[in-house]
Amino acid sequence: MTKVLSPVDLAEIHRTLALFAHVFDNGDVAGLDLVFTEDVVVEIGVGPARAFRGIAEFAEYTRGKSAATPDHHTLNTTVEVDEHGQVQARSRYIGINPAGRLTGGEFLDILRRTPAGWRIAYRSSLPRAPRQAGAGVVKAEFPLPVRLSEVVAP
Repeated sequence: MTKVLSPVDLAEIHRTLALFAHVFDNGDVAGLDLVFTEDVVVEIGVGPARAFRGIAEFAEYTRGKSAATPDHHTLNTTVEVDEHGQVQARSRYIGINPAGRLTGGEFLDILRRTPAGWRIAYRSSLPRAPRQAGAGVVKAEFPLPVRLSEVVAP
């Protein structure tokens, strides 16, 4: 049986996903706990190219990010409860760098309800654009075929 999320849960999940851009892009390290669980795993790129285990490790990345890091805009979010009862979200993002060039991709998230509200426990950030002419788009399986217990930081 598929669990249906309440309108309040969905609104809180969307708020958490939207907060990422505000917190990360503004370098608000103290605000990362409004978005992520303490044991979050964030994977960026195909492979992944970079992985961060735990909010402290992602906070260091946030502190050291380049001034050329794009501003993020999260949109077209869908939220599902998978067969294991995990809440997953798939969002598109648009990034605008300081020169006005656009990047884009997908955020694939597993969320957990905490006493403080809904937080991202796992995030995969996959680029879609720019890409070389003729290159295919990275395809991601959704819902993610992993269990949260398999991916969160130890």
